[in-house]
Amino acid sequence: MDILSRYNDERIEEIWSEENRYQLFYDVELAYLKAEADLEMIPSEVFEYLKDNKPVFTAEEIKAEERITRHEVVAFINVISRKLDRFTEYLHRGLTSSDIMDTVFSLQLKQSLAHVIDLTANVIAELVKRANEFKYSSCAGRTHGVHAEPYFFGLRFLTNAVALKRSEMDLLSLRRNIPGKLSGALGIYTNLDPKVETSFLSILDLNQLPVTTQIVPRDTYAPILFSLSLEGSILDKLAEDMRILQMTEISEAQEEFAKGQAGSSAMPHKRNPVRWERVSGLSRVLRSQVIVGLENVPLWFERDISHSSTERIVYPLSFDLLSFMLREVKSLLSNSTFDAHRMQQNMAESKNLLFSSRALAVLQEKMGREEAYKKVQELSRQVWDNGTQDFITILENSGLFDGHELTSITDLSDLHSKIDLIYERAEEFINESSE
Repeated sequence: MDILSRYNDERIEEIWSEENRYQLFYDVELAYLKAEADLEMIPSEVFEYLKDNKPVFTAEEIKAEERITRHEVVAFINVISRKLDRFTEYLHRGLTSSDIMDTVFSLQLKQSLAHVIDLTANVIAELVKRANEFKYSSCAGRTHGVHAEPYFFGLRFLTNAVALKRSEMDLLSLRRNIPGKLSGALGIYTNLDPKVETSFLSILDLNQLPVTTQIVPRDTYAPILFSLSLEGSILDKLAEDMRILQMTEISEAQEEFAKGQAGSSAMPHKRNPVRWERVSGLSRVLRSQVIVGLENVPLWFERDISHSSTERIVYPLSFDLLSFMLREVKSLLSNSTFDAHRMQQNMAESKNLLFSSRALAVLQEKMGREEAYKKVQELSRQVWDNGTQDFITILENSGLFDGHELTSITDLSDLHSKIDLIYERAEEFINESSE
């Protein structure tokens, strides 16, 4: 798709190319004949001949024929039949176009999901690598954008790794359960033996539905678009955080800035998080495709064709965008820099107010939670209102804490064993779910 020349993926483009689509048309016709041959419904030599003498044809030939027939599958059958010497009468017997087109569509979805799953695994591995690098790097945790408590920077990567693992598992499940069909017009096997469909789908490693109409019901496909957009939203969450962390006032992250790269045509000093912004922007396009998948579910009676034109756009588009985003995120994670020293500075610049909950935990052992909360809140207010005094200094001057207690409030090493536990659970989830 030329419109996506900036944001496409070579493998996805190959899968959804017309050349691949029409090669799959032939493979599906062959699978039908193999199923019949295996059931001794046709001579085995029919399948063997058509398999060994696959004609050479191009998408351009089929498109030229379609301009005459105005029917894609008829055009395909006409083109290949002219190139074969024998057994063309066995092609497409008893089938309807959707037996071929929907089954091919399912095969393209399986191929695309396999590619996205591989790319997802690569990003998960990179996130885990970064998570381990910054496992004990303390930073300011933020809720509502405001400093909350001390946090550990590696968890920002680990959280997203686990989220992507959940997404990967969902995509794997969807891929395992993609259906096909070979039930003929209206789905009632008018000119087909139902046993052939069972064998046919087994050959192609597709699931059999208890009932179809003339098409595969579109509620079976719509969840794929949702899951792709959900994964895009997970990437967007990571991108949003990375963009904020690159703000001048925070400066804990820096997107790779290559030699010769320009951040602004007017301001030479600029280094903008443009690639993370690209991930966020494309996720919006990705999410918008879900509605089309849902609109394709309520087709008229046993079928209409209003879904066809949209599916030629939204599915390859969604796979293209997500694949591009996954490759972009992996590159960004590998090449961005993260400043542990700046993380410490940011904690200090909040006048150490983010230690208030740890101070509360110490003080409530002496006087109960309600009274301790009021006292720590009042001490915190002095920092907010004055803006010049450090919270730890105020705690020290309050006379409520001894030296050992003050040290324990700012020493985060007691949390390391808990962080270890979180990492162990995450590692177990990621590794076991991969088996």
